[in-house]
Amino acid sequence: MKVINLAKRFNHSLKRLLFTTSVHVQSKIICNPAKSLFGSKVFRNDFSEIDGFDNIRNPKNTFFESQKLAAEIYGSKKSFYLYNGSTSGILAAMLSSLKDGDKVLLPRNVHISVIQGLILSGAIPVWFMPEIEERWNLFSGVRGDDISDLLKQHRDIKALVLTSPTYEGKKSDIADIANLCHEHGVVLIVDEAHGALWNFSPELPFTAVEEGADVSVQSLHKNASALNQGAILHLSHHSLVEEEKIQQSLNLINTTSPSFPILASVEGAVSFLNSSKGRKKLSSVVEEAFALEENLAALDGVEVFKNDDVTKMFVSVRGLSGYALSEILFEKFRIEDELCNSKGVLFIFGSGTEKNKFERLYRAFKSISSKNYSTEEPSFQGEYLLPAMKLAPRKAFFSKGRKLKPEDAEGFISKETVTFYPPGIAVLVPGERISIEHIRMIEKDYIEVVDE
Repeated sequence: MKVINLAKRFNHSLKRLLFTTSVHVQSKIICNPAKSLFGSKVFRNDFSEIDGFDNIRNPKNTFFESQKLAAEIYGSKKSFYLYNGSTSGILAAMLSSLKDGDKVLLPRNVHISVIQGLILSGAIPVWFMPEIEERWNLFSGVRGDDISDLLKQHRDIKALVLTSPTYEGKKSDIADIANLCHEHGVVLIVDEAHGALWNFSPELPFTAVEEGADVSVQSLHKNASALNQGAILHLSHHSLVEEEKIQQSLNLINTTSPSFPILASVEGAVSFLNSSKGRKKLSSVVEEAFALEENLAALDGVEVFKNDDVTKMFVSVRGLSGYALSEILFEKFRIEDELCNSKGVLFIFGSGTEKNKFERLYRAFKSISSKNYSTEEPSFQGEYLLPAMKLAPRKAFFSKGRKLKPEDAEGFISKETVTFYPPGIAVLVPGERISIEHIRMIEKDYIEVVDE
C-alpha cells in the first residue's frame, strides 16, 4: 500500500515544520468542529502535494506505483484512481473518445454523467431502448444482437457507452459487444459503477475489462469500502483510447486539490479486496446473499428479481407497491433500502455487510409476508421514453433559455437535465422535445426551455 504507507511514515518519522496548504495538517490543534465527527486523524492526513507525496495529476512515484499495482490486480493496461467519483471517469472517457459532432450510441438508461459528457464533448446521441423487464419495471442488459443491428444502421458511430451492470445487477453481453465494436472501430465505454466487487469473487461475473471493453469505470465507494467519491478507471490492454488522453481529460475536469483521504481509501479498498482476508470476507458476503435470496423466495408472496449479481437484491411483496414496502421497512423495522419503484425495493450488499444484517433483513420480510396487504400500484412510465431530440445537448444547454411552469412547457425544447436519483437516469435531457408524459413525471416548479 504505497500511498497509505507513505502517510504513515510521514506521521511517524518524516515530520516536518509545514507552512503549506492544507493548514490544518500543520498542527495537532484542529479548530474545525467537524473534528467531533471524524476525529483529528482525517484532518492531519489531508495532505496536499508536498515534497515526496507525488501528484495524482502527473504521477511519477507513489501514486504511479500504486496505480501500477492496481492495474496488475485488475488485469488492465492502466488504472487511474478517481477522487471525484465515477462521474469523473465517465466524463474523461467520453472527452478522450469523442469530439464535437461525433455520434455516440447510448441506451436509454445511461447515468446522468453521460448526459454531462454529451454537453462537454459536443457529441450527438443516437438513442436506443434496451430491453425492459416488464414484470419489474426495470431495464435489462443489452444484447450483442441489438448492438450489431444498430452499428449496421449507423455506420458513423464513434463510441458506445453502456451501463453494465444496471443498478439492479443485470449485466450486458460485454464480450460480444466489445468484439462488434472493435470490428467497426467503435470505442466501448462501460459504466461499471456497480460492479466494483466483480474482480474478487468467482461467484460474480467477469468484468468489462476482462471481456474486452476499451474503458470501464467502477465505483469503489458504493460497496467496496472506499470513501464516498472514491472510484477507479481501467483501460484494457487493447484499448482504442490513449492513456495520455485519459490523464489530460481527468486533469481538465478534476479539482487541482485532490483529496488524499479519498485516494488512500481507494488504494486501501483495492488492497483489502485483493488480500486473502478480503477475498474470504467477500466470499462470506456472497454466500450469505445467496442464502438470503433462497430464503426470501421461499416466503409466501415474496419474489426476488433474477439478476447476474447477488450483491444486489431487488425484492417484491404481493399486495404492496415498492413505495409502500419501502415505507413499511423503514417505519416498522428501521431498514433503509437503496431505491424503490412501483414493483419493489433494492438492497445493496458489500464488503461491510455482516451476517446479522442479512438475518435482520430476512426477519423483516418474514414478518411482512405473514400479513395480507393490498395497496394500489402507481404507474411509472415517464423515464422510459426514447428522447425525441431536436437539438444537440451541448447546443441546447448553451442556448438562451426561459423558465416555464411544467404545464406550459409541452412542445418546447428542454434546456436542462431532469433526473430522479437514485437511480440517476435522466427523465429529460437538453435538446429533447418536452411531452405531456414528461410533464406528468416532473415535480418541479419550473422547467428551463430553449427560447426559440
